Amino acid sequence: MPESTAPSAAAQLEAESQSDGTPPAPRYRRARRLGCGLVLLFWFALLLTPCSLFYLAANGEIRLGHRDIPQPHAHPLLLVSLVSESEDRGLRIENSWIADSQGDGGMLCVETAVRFLLWQYSGGNQNVSFCDCYRRQNADANWEFVTTYGGFC
Repeated sequence: MPESTAPSAAAQLEAESQSDGTPPAPRYRRARRLGCGLVLLFWFALLLTPCSLFYLAANGEIRLGHRDIPQPHAHPLLLVSLVSESEDRGLRIENSWIADSQGDGGMLCVETAVRFLLWQYSGGNQNVSFCDCYRRQNADANWEFVTTYGGFC
């Protein structure tokens, strides 16, 4: 029986092992783990989509709010709500962020963007952005509404 010229698996492992005797780490192990984690995260998001749609249908909106801004109910971090008008049907997606702040007092401007994802609409561009500015005398005072600007801050 002729001898095989290919080395055995044990001989290859011994030849590739490090000087301290530990086997070498597989290449791209971190990339594989990261890829599997991202696929798993995407899969869970896909599985939770029907739950979020049922919640949206039952409550009419999904809202994530800010904490430390004036009138947080008027400036949601993220708001997804149903649009069910006679001529328009779809989703309204609203988000806001602090556009301009002057430290521990002074002025604060919050920019809000409202976008529509409509599958039935009466026409025209309905997306809008606006900027609400507030002022306070010191860090302990309440915010006072100053003005609203159309468009970006």
